Formats: sequence, structure tokens, C-alpha cells
Amino acid sequence: MMNSKKWALALLGAGALGATPVAEAEARTPRRSPLVQDTQAATLGTALISDDGATITAGIKVCSKQIEENSQVKFSFTTTYANDDAVLGDAEQFFEGPYTYELEREANNAINCREDENPDCQTLSEDALTIADGVAEVEVALRDLVGFSNAELCETEGTDMEHFVQLHILPNTTTVATEADYTEGRVIMDLIRPDAPIPDEGVSTASKMQLTVQVAEAEDVSGYFALISTERFEGGQLPSEMGREDELVPINLNMTTGVGQFGVDLEEGTKVYVAVASRDEAKNYSVLSEPLEVDVVPTEDFWDYYVGAGGSETGGYGCTSTGGSSTSLWTLLVATMVLGVGRRRFTR
Repeated sequence: MMNSKKWALALLGAGALGATPVAEAEARTPRRSPLVQDTQAATLGTALISDDGATITAGIKVCSKQIEENSQVKFSFTTTYANDDAVLGDAEQFFEGPYTYELEREANNAINCREDENPDCQTLSEDALTIADGVAEVEVALRDLVGFSNAELCETEGTDMEHFVQLHILPNTTTVATEADYTEGRVIMDLIRPDAPIPDEGVSTASKMQLTVQVAEAEDVSGYFALISTERFEGGQLPSEMGREDELVPINLNMTTGVGQFGVDLEEGTKVYVAVASRDEAKNYSVLSEPLEVDVVPTEDFWDYYVGAGGSETGGYGCTSTGGSSTSLWTLLVATMVLGVGRRRFTR
């Protein structure tokens, strides 16, 4: 067995020991022991914490800030049976570990750190575990958990890993082989940016813009955003590098048709430049696409062009349609916009 520190605590009674263990889950899903009633992760900056408290999800920005601040990762495992007066003194309860290990995302490896000479696990020092009032708390420096010596590695490593903290519970040291169980916490460190989407075409009034977008292929993309400027700018940059991340506007995008809308505050008769970026579940932004030039057309003029071209919708430019009709309506809107803008320019 790997060298580890065992911590004595009052044990649960025979009835609790008879609890049926949960089925072994995939290793990249934190294991929840029936001997643990609650798992809670401490906040790691603005990282996301799962509903069950067992997973922290962080991206490049959070990683960089927390590594720089030498932050600690904390998981608290509540074991309420330790405070049950009815079972105090019946036996001894031991904890073993804690251990840490890591897996690539999508890996299904089953990792049990109590197995002899398991090369994938690292044993933390005894100071990493504290026990009080029925709560076992594991604390480890984020630097040590992910193996980064500096914050710059969060941007340059380009990895997508799951880092596990594993704590073993030994209900009876004489029958460890059959009754030992373990519980886990997990930190997902997603350091890969999604691909940038591509805007194909756009139309805009002073108050609303509509774009068609070739969406990013990454499965974990959770949103699309637009950056609007009255001056031309270069694509291929991160919004943060430009100091304009706060200016990003979320796009209400139909993933089936690729048509998206969002509110704007623009001046009629002008041109603007619009680039789009995607953001994944870990809040990593892609670089911006190459900007698209969009004309800001008066709403009343555009509606005249639309009706004159045979449009039959009655809600004005701001209306939306559902189902298969949205694509055909969008095609007509674009066609009439191009035609209308061309006529206005030609007559000036």
C-alpha cells in the first residue's frame, strides 16, 4: 500500500456499515461515497462549481489569476455519522490519503489510489487533511494540483485536464479490503480556446442587427458574442488583448439556421465593422473573426424595400419567425437590404 497518514475519528454503527455502495462511475466523474452525506467545493475565484459541489470548472483567465495568487483548492466532505452519540466508541474510523491524480478529458480510466504502487496517484502531506465536527476538509495549492510553476502556463499549455482529489474512508481497519470506500472532488482545467465562428452576412437598423454565422465546431461552446466598431480593426485577436472584452454583445443565435440577432445603438446611414467570437463552458473566448462590414439602414426605408420586394410578414424588421421559415425570411431580408441600399447609393 502507498505510504499515507491515517486519521482516527469516531465510527458509525453497524447499521450504517450495511449501506450499499454506489456503482463505480467513470473515473472522470467524481466518486460519491455513501459514507459521505455532502460534498462542497470552495470558490476558486469566478470558477464554476457544479450543483453537487464536487466539481470546479475553470478556464484560462481563472487559472492565470488563481495561480498568480497562489490560491488553494478546498473540498469539504461531510460525514454526519461521526457526530452520532449512539455510535461513538463502537469502533474506529480511519481516513487515508488524500491523494491526487489527473486524467485527460473524456478518459474513462478507473483510478483507485489505494491499489499497490499506483503510478497515477500522488499522496499529499498530512497537513492537507483536517477533520472537525464531522467534516473532512482537503486543501491543496492549485499550483501543486495542476503542476504549474507560473501563471503564464495557463495560456501556453493548451491542455484540457481533470484533476482529482481522492480521500479514502476505512470503516473498520480489520476489514479494509472489503469495506473501504472513497470519495472525490474534481477540478476541470480547460485551457483550450474554442475556434472562432465566421460571420457570413449582416444587416442592421439603428436598434437591431442580424447576422448569419458559421458556428464553431467545439462541443462545449456555450455562447456567441459580437464586437461592433465604427472603425475597421484586425481580426484574429483576443477581445481581452484589445481591452474590449467588456464590449462584447451576446448573440441570440439559432443553432439550426445560423441566424442571430442582438440589440444595437447605431447611427442610421453609417457603416460598422462586426466580428464574432465563441465562448466555451469554462468561459474561454476564441479569437475574434475577421470583421464584417455592415450598413446601418433606416428602419422605415428598409421596411418599404422589404414590402416592395414581396415580403408578407407583418411584424416589421424586428419580427422573428420559427421553424423552417426563418431561413427563407432571412434570405429575403438580406436580398432586399442589398437591393435597397444599392438604390439609395445610386440615386445620391
